Amino acid sequence: MLINKVLHSIKAGEISPFYFLYGAESFYRIEVIKALNQKLISTDNKDFNLEDFEARESLVGDWIAAAKTLPFLGGKKLVIVRNLHEVILEETDQKALLQYIAAPELDSCLVITADKADQKRKLYKNLTAQQGALPCEAPQEAALFTWVKNRVSSFGYDLSLEAARKIVDKVGAKPAILAKELEKLMTYAGKEKKITESMVEDLIGEIKMENAFLLTEALKNKKVEKALLVLQKQLGQGDEPIKILGLIAWQIRTLWEVKHYQDEKYGTQKIAKQMGAKPFLVEKAMQYTQNFNRSQLRKSMKYLFEADRELKTSGRDPQGILETLLFRICSA
Repeated sequence: MLINKVLHSIKAGEISPFYFLYGAESFYRIEVIKALNQKLISTDNKDFNLEDFEARESLVGDWIAAAKTLPFLGGKKLVIVRNLHEVILEETDQKALLQYIAAPELDSCLVITADKADQKRKLYKNLTAQQGALPCEAPQEAALFTWVKNRVSSFGYDLSLEAARKIVDKVGAKPAILAKELEKLMTYAGKEKKITESMVEDLIGEIKMENAFLLTEALKNKKVEKALLVLQKQLGQGDEPIKILGLIAWQIRTLWEVKHYQDEKYGTQKIAKQMGAKPFLVEKAMQYTQNFNRSQLRKSMKYLFEADRELKTSGRDPQGILETLLFRICSA
């Protein structure tokens, strides 16, 4: 992961004069700024070498002036500008900022953060093209296995790949929560410096599955607002849209089958046998079948098919596709 390489470079003293940290995953921005603080700022020079601005409460001229001010006692100055996405800079300010970035002071490190960067806008197109630009987005789960192992290793602990997979499977693509859970595991491991699969099993809850459960519960109860909030959280934490769709489809198919056999006057055990399912799953589904008639479930299956096709072929925003699906199912 690019963030890991940057953190390693910072710890080795290889610091860029400019960083643009952009994207919805604030944890990575916090990690980079924390590493820069630890490397550049001390108790003795903090009052002189660290300046921290909120973009909406300050001027571009202030940022540039701070970056051009000589650092205290020959160190390197750290200037942080947070939440650039909250302001729209005048053309002259954009030009001044880009001119500074093109020839920055080598004795300063200017860091600008933004939750999002609209690359259709000239400013962000330029900023994201800089060498110090770092996308901070929720990662794909496959990339997290190595990230988890490397993070534990940096603290002197050993973690098997199998244990890393189990951690990611339980927590999901949520770096901030993963970091806290790893701290818990390292504390538990103590002097042995080794984290095992059994430790992961004992200490880490099924956070990822909990979110999936909340989404399907809201959907089966036709609580669209709650379903939308959970969906937004899942997507923000890196859950794959196609997997979310698959989970919804499984739940709707289960309701449809159970509803069909209920209408045939089958009991729980007979339904479970017909479906090849566990009786407790049938009992769970039966709690929600009264919220849908067969026509509504048939429509919902049609909506699922259409959403699946759109996700795979349309190029539309996946969140919009899934939100539309939730609306349609809850109002079927």
